[in-house]
Amino acid sequence: MKKNLAVGHFYNEPFIEACTPWLGRIAEVFYAWPGVLSCRPAPEMTPETRRRLFSDLHWCRDNGIRLDTLFNCNCYGDIAVSPELADFVTQCLHDMDAEGLFPDVVTTTSPFIAAILRTRFPGVRIRASVNMRVHGTIGFEALADAFDEFYISREYQRNLDYVAVISDWCRNHGKLLGAQVNSGCLRQCPYQQFHDNLHGHNRIRQSGVGEQFNFDVFRCRTRYVKERNLIDFLRGTWIRPEDTPLWEDRIDVFKLATRRTAHPTQILNAYASYRYEGDLTQLMDPHYTEAFAPGIVDNQAFPKDWAISGIAGDCANNCTHCGRCDAVWQRVYHT
Repeated sequence: MKKNLAVGHFYNEPFIEACTPWLGRIAEVFYAWPGVLSCRPAPEMTPETRRRLFSDLHWCRDNGIRLDTLFNCNCYGDIAVSPELADFVTQCLHDMDAEGLFPDVVTTTSPFIAAILRTRFPGVRIRASVNMRVHGTIGFEALADAFDEFYISREYQRNLDYVAVISDWCRNHGKLLGAQVNSGCLRQCPYQQFHDNLHGHNRIRQSGVGEQFNFDVFRCRTRYVKERNLIDFLRGTWIRPEDTPLWEDRIDVFKLATRRTAHPTQILNAYASYRYEGDLTQLMDPHYTEAFAPGIVDNQAFPKDWAISGIAGDCANNCTHCGRCDAVWQRVYHT
């Protein structure tokens, strides 16, 4: 077992209790500092929430878990390149330092924030967020001076040959490479940037206004719940817990989206143990388990060669509906 998991800090279940059994597996914790918007809705930062965050982060540091703080909004509006944003980020890191929680890594979508960090905090590692959606080495080359670490493109990460090319480039250039393994988003989701931008403006993603116009900012919810295109799930970008060993020689950090999920401990246990018996949709963020009812996607029913078969791999980017996914779906979807 390798120490290569990055866990999103969560509040809805006991964080330390969940992580303690897996100290040999958890490499990082990622989180948004109080007052910092990120690509997920921020919890209400009450004094108790703040105390708990700080306590959990101190525990992580004391147990050799790296701290990765997030400035990964897709949009910073009219302060995107400004003294105001530069000073805000700077003050946040000074505040972290005052609490004894100066980060090991800062993950951002903003090249401007990366530039500020490089100048003002040269010792911190800077990571390009998965939300930058860089798909190949030519993109990494353009970012090489600004970033120390990268997340691989979700749309192509099921292709092990592609992963090998990206991994070789990163290692040859001294860069760490991560992958998010439990995204529940649609592959090539055309709405992702739209609703990620809403977070940057601290807007509520789904409101009565949207309902008035019969509009939902989540295209995945429409596909699954309203249109019943359940087989789209197979064409996602997730990697099953059992299959992650195939990526371990190439990926340095496996990011687990657990910050806003209903059952984060279940996700951590599955990926930390390399095994999960249950409904695979429940490991995803976002997940629409209720949309698949009365059926489930049985994780243990997948073909043994699922990860290397290429089914719903790169072909899912330009799906011709050849029938191979349908055959797997008949096998794994149980009612």
